[in-house]
Amino acid sequence: MTSSTKPGEHSADKEASPAEVLAEELTRLAEGYRRLPHSKFSLRLEPYGDRAQAGHWLASQVTMVAQGIERWDSPQPPSWRDLPTLGVFALGDQIAVVGNDLVAAYRALKDPRETLIWTPGDGRVPAEKAMAAVLESTTALRRAL
Repeated sequence: MTSSTKPGEHSADKEASPAEVLAEELTRLAEGYRRLPHSKFSLRLEPYGDRAQAGHWLASQVTMVAQGIERWDSPQPPSWRDLPTLGVFALGDQIAVVGNDLVAAYRALKDPRETLIWTPGDGRVPAEKAMAAVLESTTALRRAL
């Protein structure tokens, strides 16, 4: 098996889509939280407080963007649903599940560059811009763990 055929890797001929890149990054973050020792969850991580709060914040943001994408064609913003706090040992699974929901919703859009989605507080933004913001936050948190 060559490096270009390993799962999760892309050949030089084909650039990964934003959804693929985000899915891979969310998977890495979810695995990072699944492997995190209990003693590390409470370590400070500004501006969130600690690593557990940072993970829940990110999962909540992913949930909100997914809701905004799912209701993109509605004339009114969605009734935003909060992500429950299940505890530190569930964070990896929560990130994986809400990440899968987000990627599936994004892939269902006909044109993410042109589709305006709902976001809490900002009204509507292009789906591609919202996904880029989620990717940036996800990458930053993964590196900080």
